[in-house]
Amino acid sequence: ADDIADRLVSMQANELGTLALTNMIGTLYENGWQPLDLMHVVRRQHTVAVTNLAAAALLHHADLIEADSRAPHDWVDQMSAICEQFPTVAARVDATPDFLTAYLVASGKSDYIAASDQWLDVLTLLGQWQTLPRWPQLGAKPSQWPRTRSSVPTTTGADSPNSKMLAKIRGLLAKADATDFAEEAETLTAKAQELMTRYSIDTLLLAEGHLDVRGRRVHIDSPHAPAKAQLLHVAGTANRVKTIWDAEYAVATLVGAPVDVEQAELVFTSLLVQATRALGHSPEAKKRKKAGSAAFGKAFLYAYAIRIGDRLTDADAHALDEARQESGDLLPILAAQTVAVEAEFDRLFPTAKPMRGPRLDAEGWDSGRAAADRADLSR
Repeated sequence: ADDIADRLVSMQANELGTLALTNMIGTLYENGWQPLDLMHVVRRQHTVAVTNLAAAALLHHADLIEADSRAPHDWVDQMSAICEQFPTVAARVDATPDFLTAYLVASGKSDYIAASDQWLDVLTLLGQWQTLPRWPQLGAKPSQWPRTRSSVPTTTGADSPNSKMLAKIRGLLAKADATDFAEEAETLTAKAQELMTRYSIDTLLLAEGHLDVRGRRVHIDSPHAPAKAQLLHVAGTANRVKTIWDAEYAVATLVGAPVDVEQAELVFTSLLVQATRALGHSPEAKKRKKAGSAAFGKAFLYAYAIRIGDRLTDADAHALDEARQESGDLLPILAAQTVAVEAEFDRLFPTAKPMRGPRLDAEGWDSGRAAADRADLSR
């Protein structure tokens, strides 16, 4: 690799390298990948220098395809997230005479060694990205974007009932994240789940049966990524969302109504904070060392996920019972939504199969279940 990098430097092949990167990104987008997907797989395996180059290349490609004015809103949000996560490359370079040359100059180093190191990073990116498989397409890909994104007027302002309800849900989860008392955190989370169910039902009824089902990917970091994916699964189940887990790339995909998918991810983020804190405060976990500690943590998070899932489902069922008494049209609409979600999930993942759970540390399991079961939510 060093020899190839040195040869590329001597050939002054930066324009060719820029073209290779942008062509690769464009191909991956057409194969179902999205910006944060590509950042996730790079960040999991490579250095800060390679990750920063990937972020800069994705932002440069976004400029080439005019993503700011053409891409769907969720795609633009992903590019904004990359800017927030990688502020050192958020100020996009003027790609003159080409992106790689400009990126090297912007780094403040332009000597032979810096140029060779940059080529090693380029080869690393191309080497990983060319092995990525085709993925299910979630939303429109760049070749399907319009010349200019249509602006859909919103019917809900900042003071609308829906906005107020979402603010209340986020406020409850923020309080749950902040408290050091497990009982209070679980009570607040259960109340938030009830409000989410009511908000979801209200949205569905207002749509008068119009069913919109979408997919969204959630990237999960180590350690204990599969156990965290289980936590996402139970959050999704409580919100009528189906989840599939890709263990190779540590990516989960949620399929459901847009409001349900958003709320499932919202409560998952909160529960992950709570579970991590509960694990950190566990006396049993502090007694373990190295491998024993890892086994304990994995079992703890699996048990926490399964038990907290039961509690979220109970809160959801309670809210559904109240809503059914107010609207006789609810059950047929919910049944139609379930059918639509199942159909879209099967279309995206026709070969999906259930996963067998791992063997788990018994003490970690008991501690995790106790942490999720400590509160008296009947209050």
